[in-house]
Amino acid sequence: MQLATSSVEFSFNNSMHRQIDGVAMGSPLGPALANIFVGHQEQKLFNVVNRPLAYFRYVDDTFAVFNNEDDCNAFLSHINSLHPSLRFTHEKASNYSLPFLDVLVERRDSKFSTSVYRKPTFTGQYLCWNSFSPNKRKINLIGTLVHMAFMICSKGKLDP
Repeated sequence: MQLATSSVEFSFNNSMHRQIDGVAMGSPLGPALANIFVGHQEQKLFNVVNRPLAYFRYVDDTFAVFNNEDDCNAFLSHINSLHPSLRFTHEKASNYSLPFLDVLVERRDSKFSTSVYRKPTFTGQYLCWNSFSPNKRKINLIGTLVHMAFMICSKGKLDP
């Protein structure tokens, strides 16, 4: 793996550069190597600290629930001490809700409810129907969005 991630040469603005460490942005190896790296660090972390009440991770994005703020701060301190390239920040829930990737997680009566989340900058535009793109791709996009809504949303959100 070292060969693929160190001293990689690339061209930018007609000038040659050498990436000293890490994976080039947009590289197909990026997500897989990041997931492996963070997973390895995560294993080391859970040998030292207790797991949070709830813990979910997608590559380098994590969602965790703690008993109190001190537990959260201790966890954050430990995870950030594992490797110099690893720097996690945290976001606290506001009005009992917190976005995580494309999911809005809300706490109601000690239960969690989920729905599709869109950032405030979301325009709602994916692909112009009149664009030079196969109709199958356009139709499949709609199916994918419907499937995502059914997979993400809590059952109560879909009931009338």
